[in-house]
Amino acid sequence: MRRVSLVLSVVMLFGVVAIWSMRAAAQDATPAAGPVGVTATLLGSGETSVAPGHELSLRRVTIEPGGGIPAHTHPGALVIYLESGTWGYTALNEGTQLTRAAVNGTPGPSEEMAVGEEIILNAGDWIYVEDPTDDIRNAGDEPVVLLIAGLTRVGVPFTTIMEGMEGMEMGGTPTP
Repeated sequence: MRRVSLVLSVVMLFGVVAIWSMRAAAQDATPAAGPVGVTATLLGSGETSVAPGHELSLRRVTIEPGGGIPAHTHPGALVIYLESGTWGYTALNEGTQLTRAAVNGTPGPSEEMAVGEEIILNAGDWIYVEDPTDDIRNAGDEPVVLLIAGLTRVGVPFTTIMEGMEGMEMGGTPTP
């Protein structure tokens, strides 16, 4: 009986140590840098003879609450229309033009976005940017739905995460 108790005690001790070790390892794990809560659907694309070596594409991107894409680049010109939700956009290079949603059928004037400052966009707002470098997130409680038209270089990934940019201060509201 004493031997059984001793064996059970040793087994329980090893079990507790194993569980504690797994829990500590999980807490120390660094999450992978990259998109979180993002789904993208290619709606259509084709190579154009007007701009050899480029393709025109249309994508629908959905970002769930709490989701986003850290600092990243795209290989060409984009028009990004916010169909629904509240979107946090941080331009990381110059040249991003913001146009606010139309009021009474007339869009607002285009304005250049400040570099490194998060701007909150709402349904109907859109941006135009060539070779964008940016950081984006869902800034609300509902999914963000974006329509993205791009004229990008053929054979280059549509989105490339920028290594070494994680944790860099970008200004604006921190990601939840």
